[in-house]
Amino acid sequence: MSDMSPTPVAAPAQPEKQSWYRRLYRWVEALSSSPHALAAMLVVAVIDGSVFPIPPFALLVPMVLAQPHKWVRYAVLGTVASLFGGLIGYWLGTLISAGAVSFLDIDLNVRVQRFGLDATVGELLGKNFWVLSLLCSVLPTPFKVVAIGSGIVSVPLDRFLLAALIGRTVRFFAVGGVMRFVGPPARKWLRV
Repeated sequence: MSDMSPTPVAAPAQPEKQSWYRRLYRWVEALSSSPHALAAMLVVAVIDGSVFPIPPFALLVPMVLAQPHKWVRYAVLGTVASLFGGLIGYWLGTLISAGAVSFLDIDLNVRVQRFGLDATVGELLGKNFWVLSLLCSVLPTPFKVVAIGSGIVSVPLDRFLLAALIGRTVRFFAVGGVMRFVGPPARKWLRV
């Protein structure tokens, strides 16, 4: 006698629900294959400096892979748009700083006279934070954090712009160049 018991049927696997961030990232990345890819990258680069959570590299990488001969153009335009977005973020930071300082009654004129330092808290932050701005503009740090933070601690605008110009140029050209000259294998280890 054969066993006529029914074989259990596995339920179809339901796709894993993605977070809002992952869905937004995929949507932005998909814009890279649209006819408006360059405009989308420029808009994302501008708003990345102030509020948008997705970096412009989500568009830059597939755009360079699709048209490697345009990588310099994409890097230059992305850098310029990112600098404009950084100015917006810097301005937001100054507004936040002014509001927080007055609302919380914070005194940045407190003098620090320790460890060989003799300056106010505001002077120390404003004079030295630009180095951190430069470093974080190159590293995969959200640029909005750099821009808004620089405005909050009153980094002199010329120093912020110099740090952002150097940092964002290095970052856009490094990502674009790696995608152009190494290609798809680099996508596995390049964190954008």
